[in-house]
Amino acid sequence: MSNKAPKDFRNFIIHLRYEALALAVLMVVLTYKSSAPLWVLPATFLLFDVCIVGYKINHEVGSIMYNLIHNATIPTLFVAFGVLLDTEIIAVIGFCWTFHIAVDRMLGYGLKHESSFKNTHLGRIGK
Repeated sequence: MSNKAPKDFRNFIIHLRYEALALAVLMVVLTYKSSAPLWVLPATFLLFDVCIVGYKINHEVGSIMYNLIHNATIPTLFVAFGVLLDTEIIAVIGFCWTFHIAVDRMLGYGLKHESSFKNTHLGRIGK
């Protein structure tokens, strides 16, 4: 049974990466359907990684800051409130933020464990 767990885990991670791809594609479509230019997605991409400065303090602070910004809850609320209130700029911020999270997850950059930047919920980065 223990021999099967790693393969199951790899299959689970592959599924999560395809799910992230679908979410990234959805954000591209929603941005395209808005009045915002598509270049806003790559132009704002690195903005959401400013939270990495927390790692200058220590791994605990860094992981908390990274996970706060790379959790889908807040950008999902931006999208929902932007659409609900018919305020496109709020929705587009949510599209950009969600796009960033989705691309990160596609590349294997998951939510961080406190032990190391490289230890994520999607496995270890760089193995």
